Amino acid sequence: MQNIQEAELITQSLNGDTHAFSELVDRYKNAVYYHCFAIVRDEAAAEDIAQETFVRAYYSLAKYNPDYRLSTWLFTISTNQCLSYIKKAKREVPSAGKLLENIEARNPSPQKNAEHAELHAAVERLRPNYRAVISLYYWQGLNYAEVAQVMGVPINSVRVWLKRAKEVLRKELA
Repeated sequence: MQNIQEAELITQSLNGDTHAFSELVDRYKNAVYYHCFAIVRDEAAAEDIAQETFVRAYYSLAKYNPDYRLSTWLFTISTNQCLSYIKKAKREVPSAGKLLENIEARNPSPQKNAEHAELHAAVERLRPNYRAVISLYYWQGLNYAEVAQVMGVPINSVRVWLKRAKEVLRKELA
């Protein structure tokens, strides 16, 4: 199933092939998890939200618009789940440690480790929507339009949030 195109896997999934959907999950599970973790900052919650994302995607797959990338749709679902989680918790979730450092670099220098730790600590203190746009734009590689679609906001909001997030980070890291 490795060489099967995404569109074919979606079609097979819609026809009830659970193995095809499992292949889609395997392709996106890490990216969705890391995106969730970047927003909620809790490993267990990120894992639960990522799982819930795929459950919701499975039951809503007929609503998926193939004009857009599947990853964008999955990030939309996961972002909404993360923001709902934070809103329900009515608190900022503390950091779960140095997971992102280990994900980004396998053998970085001590200076790089310190820089990554400082950057991620600063990102953790950002508002949830700022963390989400940082994650989607810089860590997941989506463009402004895709981030706007995922977040369900106008593209100008994404630009403003990224600008403000970078300003806050510059002040904190100066």
